[in-house]
Amino acid sequence: MSLGNRIKSLRKAHNLTQQKLADKVDVSRIYVQALESNRRLPSMKLLQRLAPALDVEVNDLLMDFSTQEKPGRVQLESMLDNGELEIWYRSKKLTDRELHRVYKLIEAALDDWDAEDNSAKSTSKN
Repeated sequence: MSLGNRIKSLRKAHNLTQQKLADKVDVSRIYVQALESNRRLPSMKLLQRLAPALDVEVNDLLMDFSTQEKPGRVQLESMLDNGELEIWYRSKKLTDRELHRVYKLIEAALDDWDAEDNSAKSTSKN
């Protein structure tokens, strides 16, 4: 997955527009668009501003996921959002509609985990 795709996927995962991300890292929206389309490469200083704005480490932005043994959060989001890969389950290629269902299930599970975490935190404070 390219750096631009990682930035775009993380931006969308944090419900940020290109303009909001640009404002957070002090660049123009056009520059963010160029980064996401791989027409520009960020400097190390910009990477150090992008990483916290996207709630990741700089290494996570630069990591080549094709060599990872365990896929990370960014790769899964990218596969579901960008359709970069064909996704198969039990010898059947999943359709866009089926992928949307999988995405909704993942989102529901994450929402449940967040609710459980919040409940546990409020219980421990009492």
